[in-house]
Amino acid sequence: MVDDLREQIESGALQADEKLPSTRVLMETYGLSDNAVYRAVGLLKAEGFVYSSQGKGVFVRGRRALIAGARRVKGITHPGERIEWRYSRRAEAPAWVAEHIGAGECVERARTVRRGDVIHEASRSWVRLDVVTVVPELDEPAPCNPTWQAVYTARSGNPVQPVSVVADARIATDDDLEALGLDGSTYAVLITRTVYATGDDVIGVGEAVYAPGQPLDLEAS
Repeated sequence: MVDDLREQIESGALQADEKLPSTRVLMETYGLSDNAVYRAVGLLKAEGFVYSSQGKGVFVRGRRALIAGARRVKGITHPGERIEWRYSRRAEAPAWVAEHIGAGECVERARTVRRGDVIHEASRSWVRLDVVTVVPELDEPAPCNPTWQAVYTARSGNPVQPVSVVADARIATDDDLEALGLDGSTYAVLITRTVYATGDDVIGVGEAVYAPGQPLDLEAS
C-alpha cells in the first residue's frame, strides 16, 4: 500500500491536496486490516507524503522538493568541512517537531558546519527522550561520533533512516542570522527538514539552514 501510494503521489496520479480514499476503501483495495492501514498512513505522514485535516480526512501533501539525506546518517561531515558544536539541551518540542515526535520535552542539539572560514550550514535536531537511554551522549555538549543515528543503529540493532527530507526556503530568522554569523539584513535561506525513523517509528527530526551564496550538492528525487 505504502509503495503504491508513494508511486501515485510522485507520478502525479494523486495531486497535492487530493483526499485519500477512506480507511474502509483502502482496506478493501489492498486486502489489509484497519490497523495495517493506520500504520501505513502513519508512515506516509512521517515521510511527508500526506497530512491529516481533523474531521476531513487525509490529503496529499504538496512538496517543493525531496532530497536524498542518507549521507548525513553515515557521516556527519564531508571533505573540507568542520563541525562547530553549539549546544545540547532539554527543551519543549516546537509545534512542527511535535507533529512528528510528539509534544513535550525532547533533546535539542545545535551545531554549525564551516568550509574554511565561512559558516556554510547551521542545523538543529530534536530527538525523543527515550532515545537517550540508548545514546546517552545526546545529553553531552559534543557531537556524537559519527552521528546519533549511527550510534543508535549500532547499539539497538534497529536501523535509523531518513524517511523524508523536504527542501524549502524562508526569510532568515534572528536565530538563523546569529547561527550563520550574518548581519541584520534581510536574507532568503534554503532550509531542509529531515524526519528520522526506525521502522515506522519516528524518533527524531532535524532542520538545516544554509547560508546564502553557498554551493549545495542536493540530489533531487
